[in-house]
Amino acid sequence: MRGCVAALTREGIPWSDSAACLPVRLAHAHATLVVDLRGQSSGQLRKAFQFTSAASGKAKNSSIVTNKTPPPGSAYLSMQAGEDAYFSRHDAMGVADGVGGWAEVPGANPALYSLKLMHYSQVEFEKYDDIANIDYTVDDYYSVSPKDVLARSYLQVNDEAVTEKFLGSTTALIVVLRDDELRVANIGDCGIMVIRQREAIFRNEEQQHSFNFPFQLGTISKDTPADAQLFKIKVQEGDIVVLGTDGLFDNVFDEDIVDIVGHHTNLARPELSDPQAMTDALLFRAREVAEDSRFASSPFQTRAIQEGFYYQGGKMDDVTVLVGIVRVSEDSPDRR
Repeated sequence: MRGCVAALTREGIPWSDSAACLPVRLAHAHATLVVDLRGQSSGQLRKAFQFTSAASGKAKNSSIVTNKTPPPGSAYLSMQAGEDAYFSRHDAMGVADGVGGWAEVPGANPALYSLKLMHYSQVEFEKYDDIANIDYTVDDYYSVSPKDVLARSYLQVNDEAVTEKFLGSTTALIVVLRDDELRVANIGDCGIMVIRQREAIFRNEEQQHSFNFPFQLGTISKDTPADAQLFKIKVQEGDIVVLGTDGLFDNVFDEDIVDIVGHHTNLARPELSDPQAMTDALLFRAREVAEDSRFASSPFQTRAIQEGFYYQGGKMDDVTVLVGIVRVSEDSPDRR
């Protein structure tokens, strides 16, 4: 496969057109019928999905909402909201939360650590788009693991932390979409929820050493990408994938997230819904709870009480929310 000639579909999904390498693609109803060049059909229809995505973020000490992608020429392919960072593309998303416990440590910069980790995660995914990169085959594209992407990014950031002389750590969650499979790697207390027909069909659990002490990747952390939680979820068109830092999930109950997303969902054609309206609404709700210490209840309050601590209301923190709505790609390639 390494000698195949390839091109990109308009969604940026690599597609090999070498007759010696791949089957002919016959598109019908956004599906792909795989036909061997010798005239034998595999008899299998295969859909390719991608995200329509959006993001909203706000630092805890700011009123400015971050909801854009990096401008051309930017040093980083990730975006920042306080100590949170994120990236988003047609087939993958990621979010990271720099650990604030470094605040009083000289030379510490958890915001830079999270920004770099998300940047290099984006860089790693872009390598699969590069048709000139002979290090990655078609099989590599389809078998990509978010855990491996996280591991390579982690090594890169730690190398730069040494040369640039900074300390830091971050939680992180990365998802990648291949065909109808959503693959997830999570380290720490970032969250993911998959919503279908106004019901949550998947929600991860936080990964904590103890209360408010999440697993984290960093310059002196004992946790590594090998400790990440891994999940695989079968998705379908119209599914809504919500990613967020703990600033979202500490302040908004899961059932409220489902309700807010549902309020902005086109019930007849959920794949046509506006993800930006969803992320903005979720961010607004999280900050509304966080800014009111008299708020009746919050997920963070519930967990604190369970651990024997008195706590009232929401938790002020950086908040970052991403939404990816699963839809069928207009150019539905089969890269096998």
